[in-house]
Amino acid sequence: MKRHSLLWALCSSAFISAPALADEVKQEAEKLAVAYTDCVAKKDAACVAALYTKDGVQINPGGVFSDLKTVYENNFKNGTDHIEIRVGNMSVINNDLVVANGETDIFGKDPKSGDATKVTVFWGAIDIREGGALKIRQLTVGMKPPPAKEASAEKK
Repeated sequence: MKRHSLLWALCSSAFISAPALADEVKQEAEKLAVAYTDCVAKKDAACVAALYTKDGVQINPGGVFSDLKTVYENNFKNGTDHIEIRVGNMSVINNDLVVANGETDIFGKDPKSGDATKVTVFWGAIDIREGGALKIRQLTVGMKPPPAKEASAEKK
């Protein structure tokens, strides 16, 4: 009987602690997004690149990039000033894996004209644990398409 009670207690504590663990991992992923925003605001390419895993990549309309410091140096040279990240969905798969997506507004100045710019992109990220911390393994970024046009009921 004691053995059955001990087994039940161990199993039930695992189910009770799983949501708490998921909340902790979710908070860690949210802190990663804040750190990303802060690094961009400082225009610190090395800071942003350090948020990626050693083999991290960014996929964007220009291709697949692993030299992330150079990617962000170029972004800053091209006028990126700061960003606002909105997380749409976040799934904690386990203590070492988070999948998320959302939208980001990228603000800056056109390097030629000096005009203020704002571009909205959509993104998807895979964050994994490396060296004890969640880091970005893959960030996929795409241009947000314009709203879909409704099909005309009349055909000419």
